[in-house]
Order: sequence, then C-alpha cells, then structure tokens
Amino acid sequence: MRQIIATTFIAFGFWLAFAGLVRAGDVMHVEEEDIVNAIRQEFIDRGMAEDSKLDVELFGGQTDFQIENAKEAKILINHLKADEKQGRFSCEAEIFADRVSVATSSLQGKYFLLSTVWVPAKNIAKGEIITEEMLQRELIRQSKLKPFMVTDKEKLLGQEAQKSLKEGKIISEKDVSAPLLVKRNDIVVAVYRTDRMQITTKAIAQQDGAYGDRIEMQNLKTHKVLTGIVQDASTVVIDQ
Repeated sequence: MRQIIATTFIAFGFWLAFAGLVRAGDVMHVEEEDIVNAIRQEFIDRGMAEDSKLDVELFGGQTDFQIENAKEAKILINHLKADEKQGRFSCEAEIFADRVSVATSSLQGKYFLLSTVWVPAKNIAKGEIITEEMLQRELIRQSKLKPFMVTDKEKLLGQEAQKSLKEGKIISEKDVSAPLLVKRNDIVVAVYRTDRMQITTKAIAQQDGAYGDRIEMQNLKTHKVLTGIVQDASTVVIDQ
C-alpha cells in the first residue's frame, strides 16, 4: 500500500511527500504513474499541452523506484525532446530523495493531445430527441477523432437518434439528424410573403422535411407544385 499522501506540482519538480515521521526501514515508492504525471506537467509548463489534455505512454527505461528512509522525493524531468509529427518524446527522469539525487532513468514514449467531446451519458434509443442530460463530457485522443464525428454539444442537442446510441461512444453524422417536422402527405399551410402582404393557402407535402429543409408541396386548389422552407410542423414558407 502506498504511504504517500501528498503530490504537489511546483516550477522545479514534481514532489512526493510522506505523512508523519519517517522511521528506519520506511520505503517510499516512486511509480510509473508518478513519472507520467511529472512528464505531463513538464509538457504543460513548456506550453506544449493544456492542463489535463495530454495522455502519455512510456516504453523503455526504469519507471519504478524504492527509496528507503526518505521523507520526501522529487522527480525532475530533464532534456525533454518531442517529435510533434510522430507524437514521440524522450527525456531523463531524475529522482531526488530529501534533495539528494539518487537515481536517473532515460525514458522514451508517446504522447497524445486530448480534446473534450460530448458523448451519450446513457444508451439513447432510436427516435429519441437528444437533451442535455443525455450527454456527458469525455477526453478523447485527437488522433482518434474523424471529420464525420459530431462532438460539440450544441450540434447534438435537439437532434433525433437515427439508431441506438451507446453510452460513451462518439456519435457520427449518420447517427443523428434534425427531427422531421413535416412528413410526406401532411397538410401544411403554404405562406407567401412580401414586404407588403402575406398570402396563405393549404398544400399537401410531397416530401418529408426537418426545420430549414426545402421541400415540394402541391396546392390543394390549383394542384400547382410549389417549393418552400419548413418553418414548423404546419408551416412552409414559399420560396420567392
């Protein structure tokens, strides 16, 4: 069981501290998680990543240290070099115990910038209209994001699920659409407007349409085919 109770980021290192008095034989463990946190903080301090928006994977190099009879330890990251194209980095981790250097380790790894995305907070059934309480924020590696994914909350709210959406899974464009306000064969009010007048007549919709869609409709009296923009479930404004 780890005995460390406090971890603090400061400008010149990442500190780990024991609680209470240190007895002979006490061992402080510096683990891979601590090394990763120190590397992440170094990226942030250098302006190479935003706080909490960096994921780090290590391969190669010692990442676990046991320090006896020390009250505090510090991890100092030196010589950090990053390849932005490959997403790779190298650095040296130097471990201090009570301000004395006790170990160093040359490390390599990969780093991933993260983005905040909105995903279902629960399973959403086909046909449901997405509301704010159905969504939650998650941090996702930017490399996993594709142009067809819908990750902004504002672009998801009010959309209708076109299939069952799984909790925590990123939504794609084909998974949602604006809910239909007008369905084919619905009777709607066709509105013709100018600066000086407004004329209305009833028409039968020839197509389905969501808000803002352009659809065709047929005048019930003259049978003339008109086109217009869907405004709501009963109103279509005729194109001028």
